[in-house]
Amino acid sequence: MLKSALEELFYWTISLLVNLIIFTLLSTVFLVKVKETPEIYPLKVVDIRQIEVKEAKQKSVVKSKTVAKKTVSPKTVEGEKTKAGISVQKTSPKGDVSVPQGQDVSLLSEIQEKVEKRLKERKKKTKKEVGSLSAVVKGGEIKIKGGTRKVVYIPPPPNLIAREFPSKVSVRIWVDPQGRVIRALILRRSGNVNIDNAILKFVKGVRFEAIPESEVQVGEITFSFHGG
Repeated sequence: MLKSALEELFYWTISLLVNLIIFTLLSTVFLVKVKETPEIYPLKVVDIRQIEVKEAKQKSVVKSKTVAKKTVSPKTVEGEKTKAGISVQKTSPKGDVSVPQGQDVSLLSEIQEKVEKRLKERKKKTKKEVGSLSAVVKGGEIKIKGGTRKVVYIPPPPNLIAREFPSKVSVRIWVDPQGRVIRALILRRSGNVNIDNAILKFVKGVRFEAIPESEVQVGEITFSFHGG
């Protein structure tokens, strides 16, 4: 009988311990879940109003070179006069571009440089050519004028004989640095072979001024015939 009482006591002790352990575990899980639940507070009355926001206008400023004969205060306002009585004119703003003072932003200077460069090149090119000359044959005399290179000697005119009055004759010439005609070519004929040959022979005797450059220059002489 004592043995059965001890077994029953042992049984109840074990049951109590198991229940305590289970109760402890369930309590722990329950408390953790309760803590993880977010706290909920009642909403307060909120006054919601629509506020109109005005867009700020961005002003682009162009720094320009001011023109004044006297020193101007840096606080000068456009359209007003400074204490010295000098009005300052500023360029109207066009885009967010800052222009360094003291520099010419105009394209005129660049265009002027290009024009001057072209003129120099054209002038230099012209110096390399004898140019266009005109020769007048009248009364047994030939006068030559024009061109960019001075004529220093004109040979005696040839004896020209023709039944009809000859047309103008154009001759292209090549002149060496010493001024001698080293080559001649007829561009426009007179209609008379004898006159053309005589003009070619005459042209090769013409002398021009000497030049320091070691280059052959090209030119053209046009002969016109006049009676008398």
